[in-house]
Amino acid sequence: MLKKSLTILFSLSYIYFSFSQQVSGKVLTKANEPIPFATIQIGENYGVITNEEGNFSIVTEGFKPSDSVYISCLGFEKKGLLLNEFTSKEYKLSEQINELYEVYLTNKPLTIDSIMYYVNRNLKKNYKNSLVQYDIFSRRTEYIVGKDADFEIDKSSGFKKKQLEAFNKDFDDLEQSLINNKSKQYTDFVGVLSIKNNEEAKLEVEKAIRLLDERNNQSVEMLAEKGKDIILKHLNEDKVYTVKSGLFKMSDSVSLKENNSKMEDTFNSMKFIRKMVHTMVENHGFSSKTILDFITDTKKYEYEIKDVTFIGSEMVYVIEYAPRRGSADFQGTFYVSNETFAILKADYQFAKGRIGEKLNLKLLLGVKYIEQNKKGFVIYKKHADGYYYPNYMTDQLDRYFYVDRPIKFKDNNSSEKVAFEFKVEGIFKEKNEILIMAEKDITATEFNAIKEKRKIDYETLKAFDPDYWKEYNVLEPLKEMKEFKVEE
Repeated sequence: MLKKSLTILFSLSYIYFSFSQQVSGKVLTKANEPIPFATIQIGENYGVITNEEGNFSIVTEGFKPSDSVYISCLGFEKKGLLLNEFTSKEYKLSEQINELYEVYLTNKPLTIDSIMYYVNRNLKKNYKNSLVQYDIFSRRTEYIVGKDADFEIDKSSGFKKKQLEAFNKDFDDLEQSLINNKSKQYTDFVGVLSIKNNEEAKLEVEKAIRLLDERNNQSVEMLAEKGKDIILKHLNEDKVYTVKSGLFKMSDSVSLKENNSKMEDTFNSMKFIRKMVHTMVENHGFSSKTILDFITDTKKYEYEIKDVTFIGSEMVYVIEYAPRRGSADFQGTFYVSNETFAILKADYQFAKGRIGEKLNLKLLLGVKYIEQNKKGFVIYKKHADGYYYPNYMTDQLDRYFYVDRPIKFKDNNSSEKVAFEFKVEGIFKEKNEILIMAEKDITATEFNAIKEKRKIDYETLKAFDPDYWKEYNVLEPLKEMKEFKVEE
């Protein structure tokens, strides 16, 4: 009888694990605050991290009920449990309680100058940036905050008043869509990024989606396309025009009939996406001059040891930094291992008064462009080969733009002229995230054998689908993304 009961119990347990192949949950503090970027790990190199809201989802297929699951985050006590105890629910971590300052003082800690010296001396020993292949998940979030828009046809020879009113009505609709649109669009994909060196990389995309309301698409490409469509209503596409903006001739042979390949949506281009992803990985590495110059260019920054903490038994320095010189851009915090002097985690944001690339020809050409409010975050993870690899990175940037230009079209074969007043102001907001799910070494021969496609085939969804990535350990979406839905 006992044997029969055990057999039934084992069968029920097997059925449970056969169907419970994905666990979703939330990691919180004891005070019920979400813990972002906590690690949920099964085995040596398998796991996910929580998103900014503390949520996670992980596929558990292929593991035994007796396998261990660990939930950890810097500054918190690690929680361990068996896989058969790991279910979809909330998990709370306790803050690390130990004699940090006693350990810190009795061990006579290094000075900040010594720490930074050893960090930089060990960069090549701690990080590998070439001939490596990453399984990645990428998410891009973008939208426009429109501030002002004014498109109008001022003068037009050869057209009636009602025609001009109709065209200006189209422009008014475009203005309102820019100013009033609040929708965001999301681009996700899973793929393999193979890096030969800091200049060469190849990307293979396995699966890709967009959450996009095409009626409210506010990408740069789509705004330009909408403007072009309106102009085509007014101008004869069979004619050739001379185009001027203010006092400057832009072209003397524009044909609206020609298909301008540059107007294509760049997000379908594998080259564009590969460059974006590779640049982001390189910017959070240490192979060349990168965004992490607050680590490598110590003369430009001031540093202060603010605290020490632990991850497991490993002591970690908590260091704050800020610009010392005008050429330094960032301020923030990073975490340094006392054992290997590797950077385990780092965040950055533009220091007060700092901006990125800018173009200000407002008085001359009516064009202004400024990169603002840049911030980011990166987590590194040590693997069996002794190297630290990026595990998760995010980068956010606001791009302020202002364009105020008159544009004139003159038919080269007649006196017909059309003058447009074009004014638009706003902020393009974008956020890029990359989760590295696995990595391995490759050879130059293997890299050269990879064939990269020209375009990415996205599937466009009209509503968030919670099952779309169920076979992958991807980053759990935020609440606003889960609520995405295109209204019919």
